[in-house]
Amino acid sequence: MLSLAHLTFMHAGPLELIALAKAGGFDAVGIRLVDPAPQAAFFPLVHDAKLRRQVKAELAATGIALMDVEAIWLWPETKAPALRPALEAGAELGARNVLIAGNDPDRQRMTERLIELCGMAREYEMGVGFEFIPYTALNSLAYSHEILKAAAQPNAGLLIDALHLNRSGGSPADIAAIDPALIAYGHLCDAPAASPGPEEIRSEARSARLYPGDGGLPLKAFLQALPEGKPIAMEAPSTAYGGDDMEKARRAGAACRKLLAEASRG
Repeated sequence: MLSLAHLTFMHAGPLELIALAKAGGFDAVGIRLVDPAPQAAFFPLVHDAKLRRQVKAELAATGIALMDVEAIWLWPETKAPALRPALEAGAELGARNVLIAGNDPDRQRMTERLIELCGMAREYEMGVGFEFIPYTALNSLAYSHEILKAAAQPNAGLLIDALHLNRSGGSPADIAAIDPALIAYGHLCDAPAASPGPEEIRSEARSARLYPGDGGLPLKAFLQALPEGKPIAMEAPSTAYGGDDMEKARRAGAACRKLLAEASRG
């Protein structure tokens, strides 16, 4: 399954995002329901029942699946019960997963919140993609793996982003040390081989990624290191490309499929 992550076209509303995914030949989308800021404000889709019905109908009409809803960040002030409306909205739309990231310096508290949210997600038959981001407290594949193993939740797995893996000092070889059952899915994008430095990696991740094949990341090795059959979501917000969003979506989808085909051939 190839999904289009919302951050790639963060300005797009959910109906527009589905249209972009369809134009780009993607199988699925990820839709943002929760602002990642500490106050975790909900996006309109959570409260707007009419919009949810429209989105659900459009997903059905286009055959586009809802791969995940995002982005729940575990901050020191995060209260899991307050996030239930987002999980309910995601479940109503047929979301398969909820994306959770960690930005709490207290390891024990972050683990406890992850356990609590995984339990809530199970109530709605949703998996959890647990993502590390190098400019947050949960800053490496190794650390996220440790937290995930400590949480021991059957519906949770690691979400490994190709850019975050590289910019945190990791490599595709590090994925081989992880039990494949503990990997949920991957995020795909490209970027220059050289990191812009610790002061710039946040802005790079949010607005300066590249489509697969346009940079220097070891993406073929990354895809081959992921367990076979795991979903892939393209997350590539970028100001580097011209054209309208439909044109960009078609270009992005074609780039992803080309790389996936090359990786499958070995």
